[in-house]
Amino acid sequence: MNQMTFMEKEILEEPLRLADAWKENQAKVQEIAALIEKRKIRHIIVAGRGSSDNSATYFKYLCETVAGIPVGFAAPSVVTIYDGKLDLSDVLTIGVSQSGKAEDVLAVLNHAKKQGGMTIAITNYPNSPLAKAAEIHLWLNAGEEQSVAATKTFISQMYVFAMLVLAITKDPILEHQLAKVPHLLEETLRVKYAIARHTDAMIKTNDCYVIGRGFTNAVAHEFALKLQETTYIKALGYSTSDFHHGPFAMVDETTMVLLLAQDDKTMADSLDLIKKLKSTKAKIIAFTDNGELPVEEKVLLPKSHEYIAPFVFVLAGQMFALDLSQKRGNDPDKPRGLNKVTITK
Repeated sequence: MNQMTFMEKEILEEPLRLADAWKENQAKVQEIAALIEKRKIRHIIVAGRGSSDNSATYFKYLCETVAGIPVGFAAPSVVTIYDGKLDLSDVLTIGVSQSGKAEDVLAVLNHAKKQGGMTIAITNYPNSPLAKAAEIHLWLNAGEEQSVAATKTFISQMYVFAMLVLAITKDPILEHQLAKVPHLLEETLRVKYAIARHTDAMIKTNDCYVIGRGFTNAVAHEFALKLQETTYIKALGYSTSDFHHGPFAMVDETTMVLLLAQDDKTMADSLDLIKKLKSTKAKIIAFTDNGELPVEEKVLLPKSHEYIAPFVFVLAGQMFALDLSQKRGNDPDKPRGLNKVTITK
């Protein structure tokens, strides 16, 4: 019997870790919401890299949809390389980093502080440089993550971001849905063996596309990153709408597409893409909560509201990457050429 990897252990922890994040940050997100109102913040900038940047994409969709506050992404090199005169004095700047050691993210946060802007850090380490630099620190409280590929910290970042949107808006639908997330994750964990039946189709795959729309756009990019890290497949994440443009020219009968098709307002786009992909004879594996989706190979996931669907879909993606990595003979805990903490400047 093979020994359980750190990555699998950390995936299994996710439902409980969200409860820890909720308990730790309830008072803090309320404080932030009050400051946003007091300072009349009307724009948010997020600085992050890799998985942290993908969690911020989820935040962008949720915050703009529910709170109506525009969310943009920092280009750290504007500050760190070009010495740009970026004015962050009247915006909320959020630095997000699992380790809290990303030097370029810290530089953006410090730039905002010098201008009197409001700053928040989201990290898994309260004593990290980023946590200490921020006006308010939101602690993921996810426990030590030993696998290089971020799993529980990523999903905790999304949850803390969602808690912040809830604190800003007091939206009853979001509140109701967030309470469901730990249970939905438990349900999703039970799909493990169904997922394993589909990874066989990709054991010899060299490249693929991961495609999602709206709230699952963030998941498409994170799922692709997990495949890159653990399986070494050249996986590219795209928005469904973007994929119809230039990228579709690369599709033929040898193409593998992992489609995130939630049964919500984006379903019509998924159905259009399926029809177009079938005309090329491309191979499709769909992750969906719609059992009637016209795709032969599909992973059926629990039903979830669009606000929280990314939690379900990304957990399925993590389990898929883990299983495929092991079937390809890799160690998912120790991807070649990578370290747990990546310092970018």
